Amino acid sequence: MRYIALLRGINVGGNSKVKMSDLKLGFERLGLEDVRTYINSGNVIFATVKMDSQILAKEIELEIEKTFHFHVDVVVIDEYKYRKMIENVPKGWGEAEGWKYNSLFLIPPYDIDEIMTDIGELKPDIEVVQTGDGVIYQALLFTSFGKTTSGKLASRDSYKKMTIRNWNTSKKLLELI
Repeated sequence: MRYIALLRGINVGGNSKVKMSDLKLGFERLGLEDVRTYINSGNVIFATVKMDSQILAKEIELEIEKTFHFHVDVVVIDEYKYRKMIENVPKGWGEAEGWKYNSLFLIPPYDIDEIMTDIGELKPDIEVVQTGDGVIYQALLFTSFGKTTSGKLASRDSYKKMTIRNWNTSKKLLELI
């Protein structure tokens, strides 16, 4: 089966630096096959006969700690679930000009109701947030980004329970898997 591993917070702001070639080798040391990385932000596609996404995520986290000497949260999603996440976006998603679209992939275990409460009250004229299975779809009006509630996620506790990919990256990963 094919999987996507999404690593949280690597190569962001000069912190938690990881070369993709070294990351690929770490995945291969775990016995994962057909390992490919996509851009420098912690997107890894691989194949394995192992079936438990959460166990795979923990194995990858341990390998990263052993190799790079820091902890990184990892979300592992099988190809079928990932396809559903991308295909089940809200109607018209990614189509309006002037809006920024993101996929907020949730790190298990999580409580979606707690996360949505923590995000806070939205401003519907400048932002949209909708939940999916293991993902939150976020759209923000570019010109009002600083005024949005969900655009300030980094200051919220729930921010630590997700890894964010822009919509173009999310779609590209679906093509690559």
